[in-house]
Amino acid sequence: MMTTLDLVGLAPFALLGLDERRRVSAANPEAQSLLGQSERAMHRKPLSEILFHDSPIFALMDKAISLKGDITAHGVPISGPGLQKARVLDMRLRPLQDGSFVIAMTEANDATIVNNNPAGVAAFGRILGHEVKNPLAGISGAAQLLSRNARDDQAAMLDIIQSESRRIERLVSRLSAFELFSAPAREPLNIHELLDRVVAAEEAAHAGKVSIVRLYDPSLPDILADQDHLHEAFQNVLRNAVEATQAFTQNPQIQIETAFETSFAIVRRDGSERLGRAIRVTIEDNGPGVPAEKKARMFDMFMSSKSGGRGLGLSVVNEIVSAHKGRIKVDSKPGLTRFSIYLPLPRLKK
Repeated sequence: MMTTLDLVGLAPFALLGLDERRRVSAANPEAQSLLGQSERAMHRKPLSEILFHDSPIFALMDKAISLKGDITAHGVPISGPGLQKARVLDMRLRPLQDGSFVIAMTEANDATIVNNNPAGVAAFGRILGHEVKNPLAGISGAAQLLSRNARDDQAAMLDIIQSESRRIERLVSRLSAFELFSAPAREPLNIHELLDRVVAAEEAAHAGKVSIVRLYDPSLPDILADQDHLHEAFQNVLRNAVEATQAFTQNPQIQIETAFETSFAIVRRDGSERLGRAIRVTIEDNGPGVPAEKKARMFDMFMSSKSGGRGLGLSVVNEIVSAHKGRIKVDSKPGLTRFSIYLPLPRLKK
């Protein structure tokens, strides 16, 4: 007579059992193959040791518990130290009464999601959009109330909180509507005003422990760009620089330089190139540099040198800059790293 375990073993999709402490209690052959480890090796091991701890699957489990029911999600990206490659999965999560979980997983069928992973991020944004926007509204509202009686130095910090809350809310709304970073909404943009907001937010996040020097060319014209998307790109690069220098040296030095560039190669729709004008934004730091073996893959999805990181930051930067028809150049050695982002300017009307 065939048992339940036999049926589980024959399932054409991955089945993973977790106990109430989210440790692996069972894994069928498909799950073992998917996660790159045997059931014996994973037994009683926390899932956070198999998948990176910031994987969306953990937020989905929290969501399933709060709803007290099954959760189905499509295009969920997963990666971890045991996986030979990052994967994008469709999954169904079922919380049990004792706090344990059964998770069914299969490779995403949509080739667009598999090959262009940000679609998975968009789907996940739709799931969590409501949960993110509600606390953001509370944070922004609290900052607004506090600003009424704030000192001048406090008011500046509260303005940053409100501005960042509104920006994140806009991004979540756009992701929830399946709007990807590959589809920028262009409008005239002063690059220095944008960079000032990024720098102010980063300096506030590190409580004044980092100083960022600005070397701006005041003659630069406006560009046509998506301010929320570019904010996200520059913030990712700057935050990497801040974190790298703080971990590497007691005297972190970071500077942002803007400049005008001519003879910039712009790719036409037919694949040919023309020379045009661009602005260059260079973020330079005196951190440890990027190892040569990682430099070639640093913009790949899920590539991360941080402990526990999922490596989405620089892949997002690459996608945003590419969508703006721009380029990224990286020069790095121990003690000096330069990220130069080139953004084309509109053609001059004759």
